[in-house]
Amino acid sequence: MVAAIATSVSSKEFIVGDDKGWTLNFDYQAWAYGKEFVVGDKLVFRYPPGKHNVFRVNGTVFQQCMIPPSNGALTSGYDVITLATPGRKWYICGVGKHCETGGMKLFINVLPYSKPPAPSGKVIMVGDDKGWTLNFDYQAWAYGKQFFVGDKLVFRYPVGKHNVFRVDGSSFQQCAIPTANKALTSGYDVISLETPGRKWYICGVGKHCLMGLKLFINVLPRPSYPPPPPPYHY
Repeated sequence: MVAAIATSVSSKEFIVGDDKGWTLNFDYQAWAYGKEFVVGDKLVFRYPPGKHNVFRVNGTVFQQCMIPPSNGALTSGYDVITLATPGRKWYICGVGKHCETGGMKLFINVLPYSKPPAPSGKVIMVGDDKGWTLNFDYQAWAYGKQFFVGDKLVFRYPVGKHNVFRVDGSSFQQCAIPTANKALTSGYDVISLETPGRKWYICGVGKHCLMGLKLFINVLPRPSYPPPPPPYHY
């Protein structure tokens, strides 16, 4: 059975009734049970043209199988309905007593569109294969690179030879070393860039900062998600 065909990252296409399609004597509430319908998804009602049709109705009409005027029916035999808004949705067949005695009626609840999980950031090795060391131009290294919220910086160096301090702009300019207990000293220090804005890092060993072991970057907000696909209305 094909319950849902993925059409994009943010929407699914549901063939109502799977391989049975839109037909008599099928339990559509059992079919819908446990499925998650989200704004942007599509329902496809598949049936032989002329044998059935599809009406979108309200809850009262659904309960009573009241057939609306025929000019409101979908009749193509492959009726695609985009779920453009959240909330309860009701559908019936308006041919004969198909709704009343044939069970051709479907109720679903459509959930609001939700964003996919945030993409994981990049892991950026500071200094690339040189690592965190003396006699290397870290501003030249950073030039042209884009750093985003969610990315991680990795400072790699021989343990005990260097360290890493996160400082403010003034301390960065003056190479003012904070108290030692604020240093990162593992030799493989991973710093997550959790907020946008300017970030400054220095080595606090000896005069290493004055000798150029310092890095300034500007962190950009994580790019926004693409919006859900525009709804199609019938």
